[in-house]
Amino acid sequence: MQLTHDELLALAASARVLMEADGEISEGETELARNMGAELGVDDLRWEKLWDEAIRTIPDREALTRVAAVTRTVARELIYEQLYILATDGTIVDPEWDILEWLDEVWRANDEAEPQE
Repeated sequence: MQLTHDELLALAASARVLMEADGEISEGETELARNMGAELGVDDLRWEKLWDEAIRTIPDREALTRVAAVTRTVARELIYEQLYILATDGTIVDPEWDILEWLDEVWRANDEAEPQE
């Protein structure tokens, strides 16, 4: 399963925010972020370009809004898994956990608000 370009950008931007949530970026977080693309089947050069594009085009204040707007369930699961792995490098701290909980709540609320077919 592949994420779309926009979903990958949202992941990269929100990963950056998550990494900065506790005020310091660890070597482990940096390594996990660098390898995140490979975990999703994206080659290193493309992931590096996506990461750079996310930094240039998505301000931190907009990053979580972008990832919250992802609608495909399989994409959400992949994104959440990658963010969780990133957050749990070392010890997960409250600001990181708050982001993950918020994202889960927003996605659940969005699902409940959608009309059932």
